[in-house]
Amino acid sequence: MKTFWKAFFHGPWPYWVGAVVLAFLNITILYIRHMPWGVTTNIEQWAQWLGDQLGIMTENHYTFKELMSFSGTYLNLGVVLGALWSTLAASQARFRPVRQKKFFISAVIGGILMGYGARIAYGCNIGGLLNGIASSSLTGWIFGGAILVGTWIGTKLLLRFLV
Repeated sequence: MKTFWKAFFHGPWPYWVGAVVLAFLNITILYIRHMPWGVTTNIEQWAQWLGDQLGIMTENHYTFKELMSFSGTYLNLGVVLGALWSTLAASQARFRPVRQKKFFISAVIGGILMGYGARIAYGCNIGGLLNGIASSSLTGWIFGGAILVGTWIGTKLLLRFLV
């Protein structure tokens, strides 16, 4: 029993266990919210609120109280905190200074492009891939194929220009 708890808290988990946990969470969220799990819509809502606060946008879209009432806020926070917890629990967290400026710049540009691409595609890997495949949608499988191709191209670019 001791090895179970050690593996549970410090990992690594087998891939099939992660798949079962994700499937269970996806079904639970669909049952409770009566809508599939989505990430990017809530991020857009927070960005609109931030734009309002900074005076960049002129329309008042949401109040802070409204944002805190959205279930997507807590789902997104759970994803971030869960990823942090799993990284810390597996002792994989490494905080190091940036050695070369080009790595920092490429990470910022890549993050912006990923966020923009997820928003114009109306979904990220959670909404577009997991929910798409779970609902037997052809678009989920197409999204998965596009992710594989994009990952292959990105890896080739990374190896050629950054390493």
